[in-house]
Amino acid sequence: MKKIWKPLLLIVIIGIIAAELFFDYRSLLDTSTQLASTIDLPVGTNSGELAPDFSGTTLDGEVVQLSDLRGKTVLVNIFASWCGPCRAEAPHLVEVDNLLGEDVVLLGLNLQENISAVESFKQDFGIDFPLVLNEDGKLTEIYKPIGLPTSWFIDPDGVVRYVHAGPLTSEIILAAIEDTQAGREYNPFGTVQ
Repeated sequence: MKKIWKPLLLIVIIGIIAAELFFDYRSLLDTSTQLASTIDLPVGTNSGELAPDFSGTTLDGEVVQLSDLRGKTVLVNIFASWCGPCRAEAPHLVEVDNLLGEDVVLLGLNLQENISAVESFKQDFGIDFPLVLNEDGKLTEIYKPIGLPTSWFIDPDGVVRYVHAGPLTSEIILAAIEDTQAGREYNPFGTVQ
């Protein structure tokens, strides 16, 4: 009986390990299948590309990493406090932010100003969404604005669906977010018949 006990115990242990590896492998396959649609995409800031990851500190001292927001629709908006069109757009961003649920995140990315300029801009417009500081300009080397403001609409899989240069209105933001959430590129000119 003693001779059978040790090999039997060894077989049970090997079986448990094999089952654990099998289920871990299946879980990994499920995850990779979900991400397969975005893995083959080039990384870049154009529509249809996988949005480049970045990490930055907000005005409130929190660290935001774009990749941590996967599963949510993200609007990255580059602004400057002195920019007239950015100031005209800010109330629209605040209005939309107040309407949206937690599955959409607005991120203001400052062009390259000091903390006091960004704080003043935040107070002027009553902004509650995160404003990412960029005093050294490194983040705008990744997300190069076409003009000011420039906005990127990124879908829950991390794919850029629409890039807009110039100020946005609430209506355009909401329509672009709807298309982005659906995995479509927004067409600002509507459907051509």
